[in-house]
Amino acid sequence: MSQIKDLIIKLATQFINIPAVSIDEHIHETLGMAGTYLGMDRAYLFEYDLEKGTMTNTYEWCGEGIMPFKDQLRNIPLSSYPKWIGHHFAGEIIRIPSVKDLSQGNLKKTLEMQGIKSLITVPLMDDGKCLGFVGFDAVRREINWNEDHISLAMMIAEIYRNVIKRRNMEKRLAATQRQYEELVEGIPVGLYRRKPGPGGEFIMVNGALARILGFESKEELIGEKIASFCVDMERMRQCGAELALTGEIKEKEVRFSRRDGEIFWASISAKEYVDEAGNPVYVEGLVQDISDRKKEEEEKERLRSQLQQAQRLESIGRLAGGVAHDFNNLLVPILGYSELLLDMVGDDERLRRYVYPIKEAGEKARDIVRQLLAFGRKQELEKAPVELNEHVSKFKKFLVHTLRDDIEVVVKRSSEPLVVECDVRQLDQVLLNLAINAQDAMPDGGTLEITTGVKRLEKTADDFGSILHPGTYAVLTIRDTGVGMDSETLEQIFEPFFTTKSMEKGTGLGLAMAYGIIQQHGGNIRVESRPGEGASFQIFLPLFSGNVKSGGLRFPSSGSSKGGETILLVEDEPAVRDFVAHALKKDGYKVIKASGYKEVVKILESLGEPPDLLLTDVIMPGLNGIEMYRRLKEDYPSLKVLYMSGNAPETFHLEEENFLQKPFSVKSLSQRVRKVLDESDVARGLTGARECQE
Repeated sequence: MSQIKDLIIKLATQFINIPAVSIDEHIHETLGMAGTYLGMDRAYLFEYDLEKGTMTNTYEWCGEGIMPFKDQLRNIPLSSYPKWIGHHFAGEIIRIPSVKDLSQGNLKKTLEMQGIKSLITVPLMDDGKCLGFVGFDAVRREINWNEDHISLAMMIAEIYRNVIKRRNMEKRLAATQRQYEELVEGIPVGLYRRKPGPGGEFIMVNGALARILGFESKEELIGEKIASFCVDMERMRQCGAELALTGEIKEKEVRFSRRDGEIFWASISAKEYVDEAGNPVYVEGLVQDISDRKKEEEEKERLRSQLQQAQRLESIGRLAGGVAHDFNNLLVPILGYSELLLDMVGDDERLRRYVYPIKEAGEKARDIVRQLLAFGRKQELEKAPVELNEHVSKFKKFLVHTLRDDIEVVVKRSSEPLVVECDVRQLDQVLLNLAINAQDAMPDGGTLEITTGVKRLEKTADDFGSILHPGTYAVLTIRDTGVGMDSETLEQIFEPFFTTKSMEKGTGLGLAMAYGIIQQHGGNIRVESRPGEGASFQIFLPLFSGNVKSGGLRFPSSGSSKGGETILLVEDEPAVRDFVAHALKKDGYKVIKASGYKEVVKILESLGEPPDLLLTDVIMPGLNGIEMYRRLKEDYPSLKVLYMSGNAPETFHLEEENFLQKPFSVKSLSQRVRKVLDESDVARGLTGARECQE
């Protein structure tokens, strides 16, 4: 009895504190111990796979000279031995003292094939479920199994039941662990576990965190501190305080530094785990690289800011155009009468001393209005094809003599010709304004670089209110090495009267005028700048497909300045109307004044013959000047027209030959009226006239 006890204790102790990888080896060894003690020729352990419906001989010990059958007894269908399986599933021991006494069948055939004379099998039951069975075969002799054999076999089976159960649990645990590790390693988000406390070191990390932080392997991160990678230490302290207070932090955005020093945005979340006593055990956290998302957000914010700026500039442009229109009406009599007064006083220096300042003040006011019109894209342009490379090279000579000596002007020309259709005077004004601003941004000297190039836009671009359609553009870049601008300044630089200079040094109209001029040319200006990094202005102008021609549009020659024709003058501003009438009468014309269409109808009904010329303002209350001429033309086919306005002819889609820009001088009024009256094409006044845009 003591030998059986020693055997059971020895079998049981074999499986205490052994690692999972050694279980198979110990099962095979203990099967040999049990088989030897029982005097058996073969000992084995079968396992059932209930999902597949099979059984397999997983462990086998054979005595000396006994043939093994383990490799042949694998994945045997349970349906092949229904009675055998039924007994085991019911928890019953199977004893066969003599195989030869079995009835003929599949079971007897299989046992005889293995040379078995007697056998005993004990099922391995776990909570009513059969895991398999332990069996002992006698090959050399038959054995009449007694109760001692059965008791010993049952005790041995109980040991193996626990061993198999433990082994299966450890296999499932290992599989779960592998799945967990595969999951942890497979996700692109950095995961870590660290010691508790503000300076807790990493004790576990995944490969994604190593890659995010710029390390080749996750082992290199063990022992490091997450705080050592954070750039925003104040933000990190806030996260630490929140973790200590609430036990977790959720999706906090912090700037991190990779191993090579690259700064990136990360979203961090963490949770602190405690034991039953409430003491911190470890912290688990998540780190996600959100640099791309932040870039998208910054781009959306930039576009939103540009849209707001475009809308603001567009509304300011409309306001500037309206103010300029009204102000031009005031300047017409001021400049006109001062000009007439100067002619009247002759060489009287005392009177000229009083009149000339009036004219000078009016001319300065006119220049400001022109700048406002340029911003509002309502000035008059004289366009002609220009080769941009050659023009910029010539303009460099002017800048060298205009800017301070400590400003180096560098021109980098495109290798291909760049022809644009533009008003050269206005383009030069843009370049000069940008150059002067660049000079002011470099108080200690620096470099002003002007570069020409070509850019193909594949899709519509919308910046600062100007839509650039797909196509090829000439790009003129003015870059300085000055102090740069912050985002708040960038949002306002194109607004009229906004300036960072004192009023003695600037009015704030230079960039606003440049903005308007380029947009009126169908182009756009883009600006990039940061404090301390200078500024870069990119001017986009549509490429011209025709040939370059010398010269541009020309004003008509003066011709005769006297005439006796009848002019119907329609102007809603009394001061402008009276001045124009006075100036025309001085030239010998018969002038009939009217303030609007209704008054014109009454006047024409009383006239015996139609007037020779309709001189009318474009924008008026009620019926505008263009529509009024269309109606009058139906009754008076020979009637000629000359429009006048404080806005540009492009605003109304009118021909420049039939348009007089306010404010105008007495001389330009006389020349243009004479030009239109002498024009042989009586229908030209309507050429190109479309709907009035007020």
